[in-house]
Amino acid sequence: MRLDMNLPVVAFTLFAAALLQDMIPATPALPVKIGFLTAVALYHMLTKPVLVALTALVWAGGVTDALGGLPVFCTVSFLLAAYGVVRLLKRMFLEATLVQGTLLVACAAVVQTLWTRAWLGLPEPASVWHALVAAGYAVPAGLVAGCAGFAVCGLTDRVSGNKKPVKEANGILWAETDR
Repeated sequence: MRLDMNLPVVAFTLFAAALLQDMIPATPALPVKIGFLTAVALYHMLTKPVLVALTALVWAGGVTDALGGLPVFCTVSFLLAAYGVVRLLKRMFLEATLVQGTLLVACAAVVQTLWTRAWLGLPEPASVWHALVAAGYAVPAGLVAGCAGFAVCGLTDRVSGNKKPVKEANGILWAETDR
């Protein structure tokens, strides 16, 4: 009997992403926090079964809200909405590759920034401009988070044995060597 490694991998990647997200501050050059937890949640949405993906997104959203001082369920509700969109896009064309994942997280970072601003409320018309500027800064933050998140999650899946490559370096298929 093989031990299912999905939940330990999810726990490890969420813990590592939470550490990175908490330790890297927003700077004047990039005033938007880098959403490593969102990147990890999006990776698990694309690659894991439904219950594991839902577990990952609830924990990622809850920890993001706790670390950022956001209202309860702000990020969880965003990730639940994103889950439906990601599953639909997965059926059409989306795969868990590094390039597609990086672009997905960059787009999600922009929408998440606007979602969070709308959740917190926009008290004056000038803040609409500030929200759009923050959304512009979210693009490079999302690119960084997507590249790092999908690379680390993919590596963790391969090291744990959840994801096996199609071919080995010498051309022997894994199916032929796993007997």
